[in-house]
Amino acid sequence: MSETIQPEKGVRLELAYLHGGEVVFQPGESLGPRVLSDYELVYAIEGTITYVSDDTTYAVPPGGFILGRPGFHETYVWDSQIITRHAFFHFDIERYPNDWPKPEDWPRCRTALSPVCASLFLHILQHIFEHDDWPAARPEPKDCRLVEVLIDTFIEDHRIELASFERERPEPVRRALLLLHSLVEEDPMHPLSLPELAAQANVTPKHLCRLFSRSLGYSPMQTYTLMKLQSSRPLLMRTNLSIQEIAERCGFDNPLYFSRRFSLAYGCSPPSFRAQLRSGKLPSMKNPLPTDLMTRMRQ
Repeated sequence: MSETIQPEKGVRLELAYLHGGEVVFQPGESLGPRVLSDYELVYAIEGTITYVSDDTTYAVPPGGFILGRPGFHETYVWDSQIITRHAFFHFDIERYPNDWPKPEDWPRCRTALSPVCASLFLHILQHIFEHDDWPAARPEPKDCRLVEVLIDTFIEDHRIELASFERERPEPVRRALLLLHSLVEEDPMHPLSLPELAAQANVTPKHLCRLFSRSLGYSPMQTYTLMKLQSSRPLLMRTNLSIQEIAERCGFDNPLYFSRRFSLAYGCSPPSFRAQLRSGKLPSMKNPLPTDLMTRMRQ
């Protein structure tokens, strides 16, 4: 694709061609400098890649991705200590989804994508291996959809925003949350006190309350209660346990108190929440806590 030709916007991603493979390089080898003539997505499997694009250098560890675009002046320097193995595919875009930013605004590297991206990348590569008529033949719409999902995940910002949000938690809050997660998942009936939690965080109870309020909008003990309530929702949705059994499993020795706290947090009682789901209605799924405080369901 010429550097001056821009793809059009459309409803779905449409590709002119798709081809790729997997390659291993010895320590210290390199590729380039070169000028890229089409789009290329690279998935680092082993070894750290030093990627230089238009005078900017990126360190891409195993599990990271690189997205090159037409006209990029780029150089790859492979890991100097161990072999570097990566998978790649080249493609040319004729149309891209209306809700995507312009290609020139796409990121070049990502090191913290969802684990599903690696599986999807290798799935696309398997499709490439199965089509010996590519790149001469155009990819089918279903293959374009696979690439669309992967590229869409690459260019969206939600994971970066979430990772940044997590890193900004004060260290005492992070230490306290580790204990709260452990108790909710392993010993929710533990009679936790604020002084005990503050000791785990290595700060005074008053200071911990201030940090929690600024970071989460709740006190430490309110956060603990909300985490326990949150763990009850999957049990209401996907088990036949009674309300009392769910209350006890989630750390509430009084089912009436559990129901009252649940109603305040979610706007309906536990029986109503369950009944709405079973009747085909969707109750409010809004969670008072941030996404990174989600707890795992215990069976």
